[in-house]
Amino acid sequence: MSDPILKVEDLRVYFYTYAGVVKAVDGVSFEVYNKEVFGLIGETGCGKTVTSRAITRLIPDPGRIESGRALFRINSRWVDLLKLPEDELRKIRGSMITYVFQDPTSALDPLYTAGYQIVETILAHNKTHPREAWSKAIETLRRVLIPEPEIRARSYPHELSGGMKQRVVAGASIVNEPRLLVADEPTTNVDVTIQAQMIELLSQLKNLKGMSIILVTHNMGLIAEMADRVAVMYAGKIVEIADVNTIFEEPLHPYTQGLINCVPDPTKELKELYPIAGTVPDLINPPSGCRFWPRCSRAMDICKREAPPGINVSEGHRVECWLYAGSGL
Repeated sequence: MSDPILKVEDLRVYFYTYAGVVKAVDGVSFEVYNKEVFGLIGETGCGKTVTSRAITRLIPDPGRIESGRALFRINSRWVDLLKLPEDELRKIRGSMITYVFQDPTSALDPLYTAGYQIVETILAHNKTHPREAWSKAIETLRRVLIPEPEIRARSYPHELSGGMKQRVVAGASIVNEPRLLVADEPTTNVDVTIQAQMIELLSQLKNLKGMSIILVTHNMGLIAEMADRVAVMYAGKIVEIADVNTIFEEPLHPYTQGLINCVPDPTKELKELYPIAGTVPDLINPPSGCRFWPRCSRAMDICKREAPPGINVSEGHRVECWLYAGSGL
């Protein structure tokens, strides 16, 4: 395995609301390696989007990064993104680390054309002539499969379809050729044809440009097709990390097993679905011990009292579950 370019250690992000403190991300740690697609998967509200945005401190009020480190490798030097001055972080955010956000409509400014918004991204991080930046913007729109890019570059967001908006956002995120791209539900707002094109585009970026990708999604099929390694999140914590084949063939955590069992297999006759019982816990007052135990059919007394330790069950396969407490490396 290649060297890591990002190390997230014990990340905690809390939201201070009138109802109480929401522990949206509560002790998350993982690494992203060079030239890999790292999948971050879980159901809605598990904290995966907050985790991905906290890396570069894109947490809106009333959110607060309580603790942790996000170490990013620049050449041979590690910098903690959570401690950098804002002006230095801006040089990294948008150039070395970029985002494809879930909602392209809110990511684009309605007052400016698609081309201008890509040009703006180029000029913010590069010393180049605006005319050259405009040519690069058009070429980038062509690269993300926008038809008639010279015309669409002069279109405003409301004149574009949802799929085109998503591709404009993707274009703005790749135009500076970042080392790490965070794709947050990149196929949610587009039809299946555009989904296939987006998947192909992300694969090309990884293979041709050597880019690393954090793929944030709840789509198990997308994870199976694109990811190299996967982190499964539940209620603000990572409960299992392994390579993608291990996650699908030998899932260990009961929650991971539940997620996979919820996906119908088109090659087999479907007699009944096996949903995960119960509901997502309240993160203002999460369950004591393991946060999954109220929904787990294999819960033991210790699960209700104490949070499970992280257990390395095999090389590269880590799980937080008391069922495997005696099987660590």
